[in-house]
Amino acid sequence: MNLIEVMERFPDQEACIAHLERIRWGNKPVCPHCGSIEVAHKNETQEKDKTGRTGRYNCHACQASFKVTCGTVFHGTKIPLQKWFVAIALILNAKKSLSSYQLSRDLQLNQKTAWYILTRIRAEMANKTNPIVLQGIIEADETYIGGKPRKPNKREDFEPSKRGRGTDKTAVIGAVERGGQVVAEVAKGLTGRAILEFIRRVVNVRESELMTDEYHAYNALSSQMKHEVINHQVQFVDGDTHTNTIEGFWSLLKRAWYGQHHHYSVEYTPLYVAERCYVYNNRHRETIFWKFIRQSMILPKENNYSE
Repeated sequence: MNLIEVMERFPDQEACIAHLERIRWGNKPVCPHCGSIEVAHKNETQEKDKTGRTGRYNCHACQASFKVTCGTVFHGTKIPLQKWFVAIALILNAKKSLSSYQLSRDLQLNQKTAWYILTRIRAEMANKTNPIVLQGIIEADETYIGGKPRKPNKREDFEPSKRGRGTDKTAVIGAVERGGQVVAEVAKGLTGRAILEFIRRVVNVRESELMTDEYHAYNALSSQMKHEVINHQVQFVDGDTHTNTIEGFWSLLKRAWYGQHHHYSVEYTPLYVAERCYVYNNRHRETIFWKFIRQSMILPKENNYSE
């Protein structure tokens, strides 16, 4: 879904609300507070007298007032839904992510509001992603995200920063199925036990073959599954033994950092990683926009409505 299609399909707030209501409720609005179907749409003349009241319902059972956006990623927003939809399309189409400053310019919002929208969208990507179990030829690796120190004014004061496993940057561990999906997260640790726990959780160890580099912590996996090692000090590819796929994903993750964000706080790093995983895993899906909107409207204990 490109921006022109979004603007044509959703020209105003009413069109956005109608689409969300069709996804969430079909033709039977349900109170999100008590589950009652004894609800009534507020009088249109009353809606026009109050800003932001479009699409509001009253529940006769619990006397609550609600909108279709209640409890969703759009809950409580005063920002037009059309801008939310455009933001979703932009972040899903951006191969190297999207900065809040860029979004603020595109949507004529202040930077803090744009950052709020992007953070809510990334959190939705993280929360609505079903658990993935990889199978087949799996490549596992870890990477480190963080900033380079500013160079001092005098060359003699410069101290090169540590790289790789000796760095203080944030460690991210990941596994990718060749030709398939990827799972990545901020690492709880890079010991053999921590890596073994991660692989057991995201990989079908009985039906898979693992490719890693020579890092000794991966040796704990050799007794659990077939394990091939590529020694990067000697070569990067040995027939089918390589980790180029996961390295390619790390490249996308780091390009987003270098080219767009320039800084990840430790608190929000999991959301940026989840965003890149979500976009990567849906890279061949032309309906990724519709999938995200549909998932965002499906709440626990509610009926699932198709578009």
